[in-house]
Amino acid sequence: MSRHSGNRLRTAFFVLVGTGVSIAHIGCQAAPEEAGPTRIDLEVQGLGLVDLPDGCTRVEPSVHALELACELIETTETPAGPVGSIHLELGEPTEGHIELADISAIDVIREEQRPLFEALPGGEFMGVGGALFYGPFGAARYARGRFQAEDGTTLQRIRLFMVHPMENRLVNLVYDHPPGDNADTAARVNNHLLVLLEHLRSWEDMPADGDEDGEAAEVPATY
Repeated sequence: MSRHSGNRLRTAFFVLVGTGVSIAHIGCQAAPEEAGPTRIDLEVQGLGLVDLPDGCTRVEPSVHALELACELIETTETPAGPVGSIHLELGEPTEGHIELADISAIDVIREEQRPLFEALPGGEFMGVGGALFYGPFGAARYARGRFQAEDGTTLQRIRLFMVHPMENRLVNLVYDHPPGDNADTAARVNNHLLVLLEHLRSWEDMPADGDEDGEAAEVPATY
C-alpha cells in the first residue's frame, strides 16, 4: 500500500473519534535492522499477515486463527493504555455480492451488525461509522459497541470489517479494550487495527520470507 493510501486510512478515522485532536503516530518505533517481517500464514482462512503492529504480541494457544494482545505504548501525545485484545474471525458466506463502499449499504450493515453486539452480555450497539477505509482487500468499515466481560467490567468493542478477497464473506478484526477517551480510541485504531488492515494479504499474495515487499510500510510521524 502506498504512503498516500496509509494517510487516507488514518485521516478517515477522525470521522469516528470526532475530536479534531491532532495525534502523532503512537508506538511506531523502528524495528531493529536485523529483524525481518513477522510472516503469519492463516491457511484455513486463505489469509496471511505480513507483520504485527508495535505493542502487539501473538497469543498462543488461542481458539482463534489469529489473536493478539495489544498495549498502547506511551508517547508524548498519549499515555500508555491497558492491554486489549484483537482477534480475526470470518462472517458466514453469502450468495450475493457484498459492497461496502456504497453508502447505501450502511443500513444493511447496521441490521447485520446490531445483533452481534446485542447478543453479548450487557451488549449495547453504538452504530456503524460513516468513515470508509481502504486496505489490500478494498473497502472497509467499522461498527462499535460495548459489553460486559466475564469479570463484570465494561469493554468497548470495535469491529473493523472488509470483504474476503476470494469469497463473499466478511473478514472481521475484532478489538476489545477498556473504554478510554477519544484520543485513546483513535490511537488504538490508528496504530493497531489500521496497521493490521494494511498488512493483511490473501495467502497466495503473501511475500516469501525475506521479500522486501513483506516489510512493514513506512508511516508518517504526524497527520
